[in-house]
Amino acid sequence: MTKQQIIELYISHPWLMLPAFIVFVIGITLCWFGGLLAALTALGNNRWGWGLLTLVLGPFTGLPYALIHKEATYPKSLMLKGVAIIAVALLLAGIAWLAA
Repeated sequence: MTKQQIIELYISHPWLMLPAFIVFVIGITLCWFGGLLAALTALGNNRWGWGLLTLVLGPFTGLPYALIHKEATYPKSLMLKGVAIIAVALLLAGIAWLAA
């Protein structure tokens, strides 16, 4: 999709694209906040490698850490909810794209 096609899609379906964008941002926020909490959990449990790496890379290393270690259940729940919400947002965007 070109930039012009994306703009036309947004203009033709703002009733679906705006909520999809808002939901997408909420999902990204949940993932990133969960990644930061995973970093704090790792640092609190003296897993310095995981903690420092997760501080830098956020949910990209926070989710694997949370899936491996049992003490990170709350960060894991935040990141998994964020991934689910991102999937819903992408589904809404796909519906708008197909409706165009």
